[in-house]
Amino acid sequence: MKWSDFFTSSIGKKFIMSLTGIFLISFLVVHVGINACIWANDGGGMFNLASHFMATTVVIRIVEVGLFAGLVLHIVQGLVLEVQNRSRRKTGYAVSLGNKGSKWYSRSMGLLGTLLLFFLIMHLSHFWVPS
Repeated sequence: MKWSDFFTSSIGKKFIMSLTGIFLISFLVVHVGINACIWANDGGGMFNLASHFMATTVVIRIVEVGLFAGLVLHIVQGLVLEVQNRSRRKTGYAVSLGNKGSKWYSRSMGLLGTLLLFFLIMHLSHFWVPS
């Protein structure tokens, strides 16, 4: 199997989704770590230093573009996989949607992802849209 065949297969698309998901989670860990600087017992000095670094460093702007691209790729791959899975299986599985073997968050990924997307739009609008 060639690499190009791998990335166009269902497993390859899931692999790409996992990598973009790990990338997005790593961003959240860094984001929480920087925001946790506010709890340092130094009168807000560490938080101000971290905030200044994030606002003035060119590398951060480049990472933001990569983060946006990763988010878009993650969403597109998820939608493509969902459409392909539904189109390739004409009849549904012989199990009920309320499957007791899976967790509620596994069954609600689409809803939870949509809620996160709305939160991100609201959160980022505070930085990018003039008030």
